[in-house]
Amino acid sequence: MMAAKHRRNAEDERSSKNKRNNNPQKEIGATKPPKQEGEKRPSLLVVLICSICCGVVHSIHVSTMFENDRHFSHLSNLEREMTFRTEMGLYYSYYKTLVNADSFLVGLNRLMHDNLTEYPDTINTLQRFNLYPEVILGGTYRIFDAVTSWLGMEMRVCWQVSRGAGLSPVVSCEGLGDPAYWYLAGVWVSAGLTAALLFLQGVELSGSLLGGFLTVLCFFFNHGEATRVQWTPPLRESFAFPWSIALNIGVTQAVRAPRPVWTRPLLLGTLTLAYLLCWQFAQFTVVAVVGIVYAMYTIGIIHPIPMLLVLLGTSYGFLNNVVLQFGNTLLVASPLAGCLLGVLLLYLFLEPIIQHLPFPTSMGVQLSFLFVSCAACKIELSRIFGVEDDAHIINILKAKFTNYSDFHTLLYTCSAEFDFLPQETLFKLNETLLIPCTALVGGAVLMNTLTKIKNNMIQRLEEENTETRTPLWSGVDPGVVYNGAILAVYAVMASLIMRLKLFFTPQLCVVVSLLACKKYWRVIKKKEIHLAILAILVSGMCVRGLKNITEQRSIVGEYSNPELEELIEWIQSETQEDAVFAGPMAIMANVLLSTRRPIANHPHYEHAGLRERTKKVYSVYSRRSAEMVYETLLSMKVNYVVLEETWCLRKNRPGCGMVDLWDVEEPQNRHKPSLCPRLFHRSPAPFHRVFDNGMFVVLQVPSRYVEIPPPRYHNV
Repeated sequence: MMAAKHRRNAEDERSSKNKRNNNPQKEIGATKPPKQEGEKRPSLLVVLICSICCGVVHSIHVSTMFENDRHFSHLSNLEREMTFRTEMGLYYSYYKTLVNADSFLVGLNRLMHDNLTEYPDTINTLQRFNLYPEVILGGTYRIFDAVTSWLGMEMRVCWQVSRGAGLSPVVSCEGLGDPAYWYLAGVWVSAGLTAALLFLQGVELSGSLLGGFLTVLCFFFNHGEATRVQWTPPLRESFAFPWSIALNIGVTQAVRAPRPVWTRPLLLGTLTLAYLLCWQFAQFTVVAVVGIVYAMYTIGIIHPIPMLLVLLGTSYGFLNNVVLQFGNTLLVASPLAGCLLGVLLLYLFLEPIIQHLPFPTSMGVQLSFLFVSCAACKIELSRIFGVEDDAHIINILKAKFTNYSDFHTLLYTCSAEFDFLPQETLFKLNETLLIPCTALVGGAVLMNTLTKIKNNMIQRLEEENTETRTPLWSGVDPGVVYNGAILAVYAVMASLIMRLKLFFTPQLCVVVSLLACKKYWRVIKKKEIHLAILAILVSGMCVRGLKNITEQRSIVGEYSNPELEELIEWIQSETQEDAVFAGPMAIMANVLLSTRRPIANHPHYEHAGLRERTKKVYSVYSRRSAEMVYETLLSMKVNYVVLEETWCLRKNRPGCGMVDLWDVEEPQNRHKPSLCPRLFHRSPAPFHRVFDNGMFVVLQVPSRYVEIPPPRYHNV
């Protein structure tokens, strides 16, 4: 009687645990978070305290390296602005606009009706660029400054710095009362949040505090390959990456949850919104998140409910982002928009038909339709809205695998950040044992997964009732599958574009946390032996990892660029406030930031119109005649064009000189001499040479109707 009761209870438990829908491809496994055998999950309070400590340490670490590299505390305001080159200067200029405006609303209105960035056009910079970090920092600085002024608190200390080398002394200020320091404080808080969230992700994935500490240790040991926030603070990734990690944590919890939590779409939507608002590239990794979760549902690893919660959450964040960015064209016709629409159409209309096919066939058809529907929706959205802003991305990928090249593509691929992942990076990651440890974890997870699938298949064959069959994926952790899949996507991204290793390396660190997850190392019977092996592995990581940290912290320098400083001071003193400038994208960002002069082109290259505008300006580096280039610049209403010696006379690598780019674009002119050296040294008519300090030359573009009186000529 007791045996019969025990058997009946076991059957009831198995029946309730293994319920599934009628389609065998939707069978799923256990979705509870992993637990260390014989151990409790760590206390939430302890986890939060440890994560905050990791965040504080990382924030101090990166801020110290930044100060060591540039001696930022002893630079003048102009020198500080000069350190923010390329896109950094562009973004910081909008923060400066908000801080210096008569009121926050006046500054916000200037950002929404900006006629300096792409003169003579007026653009909404909140629509075109991802400027909400600057909006938040600018608004909070104004509040902080108003409160401290009202309380009579002085929040900055100033002193005079003698620079030597014939340079005049400057005044430097330090403290949160200085706008530059408030901005950097926001960046360092974001960097601290990155380390704190990496710790939380390691704990969430492995189920142990030790896994979180392994993740953070690996992050610090491979810091140079994981982030560049300490060298380029204002870049979008500095603000966006913490939200990427938070989104991955939220999705990991969603696919593991044993029952649906209906507030989860709101959480995922908020994280997606924050991520998308901070960086124009965020949409591509969110596409990977949605695609992976839907693929997991297709092959039966998760229920439809978690997939729908993730889909609803990302859709909510996406739609709110479109509203807050005033219908940003790069977003409304983006791959993310196509993916969300394609997955929704596939789930609602095609899946009921596909489900009638046999399991392996239906899975293959569904995954194929996933790719086709997403691509078709993206292409159709681009056609409907007439958007070509992201066309250069396809051309970059095409150039990497074929002989295709054009001016814009070469401008990207000639930059080291957009090249293939160098072998040196893999060598460095191997030296710290990061890749070997990840491979070890991958092998253990694969063996564990295959073993569970094999056991489930055997059990299914022994079961007679098909309605309560053991799911094929029973016991497989969906959170681990998701993190492994996103790591594979990041690896492909990083291998194609070196800059994207900032996703790949931290995710490697997260996966290493599974070394602390006991269920994947059952061959190690005793906890003490497991800990001893981990200690040996960490010791091996320390050999190179501590050396990497020491080398980074030993970088000591002091920023100085007297030629650029001289150019900016000349522009401020010798040109009219409405004089329009054009030139190298990086220099134009500094001209806009420090002089507030209108510019014709800038470094934010993710807009089709801006790419063509920059191409026209860069005709000064072609083999065209001076008269042709003059007509082009005149049609753009440019008053002055800036030439840089490195762009005119040097080649960084074969085929990547500016004239080489034009030889690809205009092969019929290959026999003609390059124009830029002649402009740099002699400045033929109709241009007027008005500034020259050896590094920079400024040419005036006189109007054919009204001769602009040239400013005082400056030559060093």
